[in-house]
Amino acid sequence: MLPRNGLFFISDYRDVTCDPGRDPSFWILKALNKDASFDVHSTANTISYRHCFENIDFLPLNFRGSINIQIPKYNYSIYKAYKKVESKVNVIHHCEKFQYEKGYNLIPLLSNLDDKNLIIGPVQFPHKVFENDYLVGKAGLERIIHKSVFKSKYLLNPLFSTLFKKTIMDADKVIVPNQYVKKSVKKYVSPKDIKIINYGVDLELYNNYSYCADENNFKIVFPSMAIERKGVEYLLNAISILKNDYPSVKLCLLSNGYLINMYKKMSEEMGISENVFFYGTMSKKDYLDFLSGCRILCLPTLSEGYGWTILDALCLGVPVVTTDKCGCPELFENGNIGSIVKSGDSYALAEAISKLFENYDLCKKLSENGLRKREQYDYGKIVFEYLELYEQFK
Repeated sequence: MLPRNGLFFISDYRDVTCDPGRDPSFWILKALNKDASFDVHSTANTISYRHCFENIDFLPLNFRGSINIQIPKYNYSIYKAYKKVESKVNVIHHCEKFQYEKGYNLIPLLSNLDDKNLIIGPVQFPHKVFENDYLVGKAGLERIIHKSVFKSKYLLNPLFSTLFKKTIMDADKVIVPNQYVKKSVKKYVSPKDIKIINYGVDLELYNNYSYCADENNFKIVFPSMAIERKGVEYLLNAISILKNDYPSVKLCLLSNGYLINMYKKMSEEMGISENVFFYGTMSKKDYLDFLSGCRILCLPTLSEGYGWTILDALCLGVPVVTTDKCGCPELFENGNIGSIVKSGDSYALAEAISKLFENYDLCKKLSENGLRKREQYDYGKIVFEYLELYEQFK
């Protein structure tokens, strides 16, 4: 007879340390480590320090190469880890990143799960992969090969969609981060089997900072990668438009990536080099301190799975300007925190930013809205929604 509290946890917490991750796996495992009612077996690619998780049985995958659930060899390594503890578990939770119509799991495809319960998620929409981003750093024959692989990815989409369907239809519960993903998942799963659980943050860390930009602060921060997908060139064009009315506007790029030099050249050609500052990346604490002193966070993304930087801004009370491809429109509901404009539109970005520059009272209102909502995104509380879900299947 199977133990009633055996849990096989497929984690995206790939290198086990005592440092919190951005995704929910760390927080779930941390809570499970304190909860003696669960016998937990968790995947992890490598283990650096396990002393923070004394009650978790980690199953190291030691996978070499790109870690991606779509790669059959990596997916099979998870399956092999499961087979080692199959007789000890009655609940399986795939918490590894699971993209809509792309993710799949070999366990329900290769095993009989009649006596087990399968939980999938969070499921999120995948972001678009741009060819230039995919081919960066490749030249000659290697570039030709990778270009061929890039094109073949789209040819494989029908296969991944089929595997996704087969996996998710075997699930007893599917977790999604918002109503927008839920609406699409209902194509495959009954609404009663879908549960919304927010993504979150370590709110204690955010409590140490507060939005402190005043009405004379015209500082905009972009804290993400310098790649085509992020749409920074449209933000640079917006700065050239804004400069006429706001000559002291400052765009702070907290970014590394292959397009940095191109952005510097564009700034010079547009005559905005004195308005654009390149900082590189920062530690989490330095970043939150820097962000809290900016008037606006701007994410001009062309495609996003989930806008984590927008969640950062919400939790600090920093107003946001982003696009309709941000991946997290629910953050703007029930108390607006900024503006969402059409992607790839520099004039729309400039107009949205200008409205916040000319109306400091609006900035303060948006800031207050964010601070009122941030308790909803506290992983310290969110994690218990997962534990309650496991309890249902004990």
